[in-house]
Amino acid sequence: MTKIEKPPIVILARPQMGENIGASARAMKNCGLSDLRLVAPRDGWPNPAAEPMAASGKDIIQNAKVFDTLADACSDIDLLLATSARPRDLAKAVISPRDGAHKILEHHQMSETGQAAFLFGAERTGLDNDELATADMIIQADLNPDGSSLNLAQAVMMMAWEWRAAMLDAVPQAKTVSTDFARDLASISDKEFFFNRLETLLDEKGFFTSPEMAPVVKRNLRTFFTRGQPSVQELRTLQGVLTVLSRAPK
Repeated sequence: MTKIEKPPIVILARPQMGENIGASARAMKNCGLSDLRLVAPRDGWPNPAAEPMAASGKDIIQNAKVFDTLADACSDIDLLLATSARPRDLAKAVISPRDGAHKILEHHQMSETGQAAFLFGAERTGLDNDELATADMIIQADLNPDGSSLNLAQAVMMMAWEWRAAMLDAVPQAKTVSTDFARDLASISDKEFFFNRLETLLDEKGFFTSPEMAPVVKRNLRTFFTRGQPSVQELRTLQGVLTVLSRAPK
């Protein structure tokens, strides 16, 4: 399998119905995706309602990994694209499903070891602000405003197909990306460690003067740093800055 053919991971955050998880696995199988990760499924896991809906994707259901938190599920991910019908007021790039698929292809051309993932939210509420803030970019489909709501499995199918179509178009003329432009992007786990350290240091310095506004300010900071998709080296530099600042008098 060449780098450009490597399929993205599918992460379902707080999925509610086993049937929807199973149908999502079926959509993944249709398009050649296989790695399914579940974050805090409402009805627990395994769920007997999932397997009948999975059809040929039963192996995906049987091998699905379950995590307590989104951070744990993304620990090895260095490009996370969140899907949302309502991007909210976060200052993040909002791209189309097709552009999202091409972003993943470009990412895998740049890095043999890089892992990319599509993130989907719960059926009733979608992704919350904190989950969206974790992502590098947000994908929004330009659907009919009078009926833009998708079933979870439909959303997974849309993104899985866009990836497959882009991959099939790209493979014949795939070119090696010059290492001069390749960047070893920081993983979600690396960024989470940095964010937690930054927030702790700012709290110690008395930066968060309003307890009510602190969560919003923290989300804004996370959005600012993830928007640029920092590399491993860039994040190490920022960690060095925090180390120096932590030595300064309070």
